[in-house]
Amino acid sequence: MKRLGPNRYALAIGAAAVLLAGCGGSQLPIGAPGAMSQSGATARHAARGGSWMLPEAKSEDLIYAVGGCGGTCVLSYPNGKLAGELAYAGYANCSDGNGNVFIPTQTNVVEFAHGGTSPIATYALPYSPGIGCAVDPESGDLAVVNDVFVTVFAPGTGSPTTYNSLIVPEYCGYDKSGNLFVNGFDGGDFRLSELPHDGTGFEKLTLDQSVASPGQLQWDGHQMTWESQEKGKPFISELSISGSGVTVVGQTILRKVPNSLGLSWIYEGSIVAPYSVTGPTLQ
Repeated sequence: MKRLGPNRYALAIGAAAVLLAGCGGSQLPIGAPGAMSQSGATARHAARGGSWMLPEAKSEDLIYAVGGCGGTCVLSYPNGKLAGELAYAGYANCSDGNGNVFIPTQTNVVEFAHGGTSPIATYALPYSPGIGCAVDPESGDLAVVNDVFVTVFAPGTGSPTTYNSLIVPEYCGYDKSGNLFVNGFDGGDFRLSELPHDGTGFEKLTLDQSVASPGQLQWDGHQMTWESQEKGKPFISELSISGSGVTVVGQTILRKVPNSLGLSWIYEGSIVAPYSVTGPTLQ
């Protein structure tokens, strides 16, 4: 979640039902995109077609849930009310310090201003499709992973630098110092690799224990975290990284997530955790 000023934020997550989870274990559902708890609002706005946004959305904290509403659902935070829809979808998304949201697609990355409905920039991907993405809080660099490589765009430029992550990448995330981390698969193993902020290439890191299937990577204010999308028992691991070694120093189990976890987001001790449901209500 990125700060937009004293009172506004943008959250970039996957779609499905959404809940607000305290890291201590208590979890409160805050809404659901698409045809679940917001079905009435969706029907009222369906006639507009394409992308739309409520006028007040630009001044609100927003959740961008890719994969919902036929593209991306935009929900107000923390109450989870449907605030808009974007006619763009992807596997994941990310946001920068200004609240701009980036959605990787099959061939490019589309950037939206906070609460906007029309793209303000498009970045062509040299390799596709785009999967996970992250923005460096220090430099503003935009990193995008695909099936093999990691592509990094400097701010204001469409000429990227492409790196071999040394693994089959899934998601990426920056720490507070601008080091870029990518998780994914290395043969039959789950693996983490790092591009140091002043480095010229990725280095493989070694985990001290299994953290299960790779999900969202993000900085929680203290450590890098690895989201494990385990069906029925998803959890988020805190990682301590020293040199090429990675130690799991803590784990938060999301006990009330009934099915597979989507892409979550962490801010000030809380987790916004989307998950799949089969019925019309959350819990």
